[in-house]
Amino acid sequence: MPFLCSHFSAKILGLILALSVTAMACQVPVFRYALERWEPGAYRVRAPETLKVDPHANVEIEKTAAVTQLELYYPPKLRQASEKPIWSAPMNEANVRVMLDSPMRRELMKRLLAGQSAVWLLIESGDAAKDDAAAKVIEQGLQAAQEKLKLPDGVITQDEASDPKKRHENADVLQSALPLKIEFSTLRLSRSNADEAALIAMLMHIEPDLDDYVKEPMLFPIFGRGRALEPMIGKGIHADNLFESSSYLCGACSCEIKEQNPGIDLLMTADWGAVGTDEVLPETVKIAPQPAATTNRPTYAIGASVILLALVAWLLRRKAA
Repeated sequence: MPFLCSHFSAKILGLILALSVTAMACQVPVFRYALERWEPGAYRVRAPETLKVDPHANVEIEKTAAVTQLELYYPPKLRQASEKPIWSAPMNEANVRVMLDSPMRRELMKRLLAGQSAVWLLIESGDAAKDDAAAKVIEQGLQAAQEKLKLPDGVITQDEASDPKKRHENADVLQSALPLKIEFSTLRLSRSNADEAALIAMLMHIEPDLDDYVKEPMLFPIFGRGRALEPMIGKGIHADNLFESSSYLCGACSCEIKEQNPGIDLLMTADWGAVGTDEVLPETVKIAPQPAATTNRPTYAIGASVILLALVAWLLRRKAA
C-alpha cells in the first residue's frame, strides 16, 4: 500500500524540528484557530465571461470568450495544484451549482459555524458491509477519544482579553464569542451522488493515488472553514488513527501559517464571518471540555511536538492494509 509522499512528510517534520527550538506560539486549538483566522484558498475556474458567482464562494473565475466546459482547479498555493483540472463538466447552470455549492457542503458549513471541532465525512465504498463496519469503528473511536481529549490551557476569551490587568499573547485570544468546546459529528456520502460530484472530486485529488482505492471506505476529517485532512482508508480507519487525528485538531495551534499545516481547503459558498449559531444541529458524538492541568509554556511546545509526531505516524499508517 502507498505511503505519504516525501514532500509532505518533509514539511511536517520540518515543523516539528522548528518546535524543538521555539516556544509555543498559540494555545488556541487548531480547529478553532482555523475557523477564526484561516481564509480559504481560492479555486480557479475557467468559464465564460458572462458567469457570475456568489461573492462568498472561494473561487476566482478566469473568464474566456468561448467555453463549452467548466474546468475546476485547486488553489495555486496547494502542493496538489497542477495544470490539469480536478473536475470538469459541460457548461450549464446545473453544473455551475454543483461546482459552487451542494447539500453536503451546506451541512458542513452549518456544523462548523456551530462550533463543532470536526465533521468526519465518510465517503462510502458502495459495499454496505464495509461501509457499516467503518461507521461503527468511527463511532467507537470517537467515543474512546472522549475519555482522553481536553482543551489546551491558556486560551484567552474576548472578555479576558479586554482586562487591562492581564497580559496575553494575541495569538491566544479567541476572535469570536462562540463557545469553545470539543465536539465531533459524522456524515456519510455515496460516491454516486451526482449533486456532490465536485465535492468528491476535490477530496479524491488530495492525493494522486486515491482512485486506486475507490472500493474502500474513506474518512476525511473536515474542520475550520472547510479544510479537509488526508483520508483514512479501509482498514486504516481504526481507533488509533482516529485518536491521533483528533489530538492534532484539538491540540494547541503550534503553526499559525495555514500553508504549513496538512490538508486542503474545499470550495464552499459560505459566509465565514457569521461564526456562531443557536440552531440545534444533529450530532454523533459530543465531547465535553475537561479541566487542563496547570503547566509551563515550554511544556506546551513539547506537547505540540508530540501531537505533530503522532499526526505523522497517523498519516504514514492511514492506508495500511
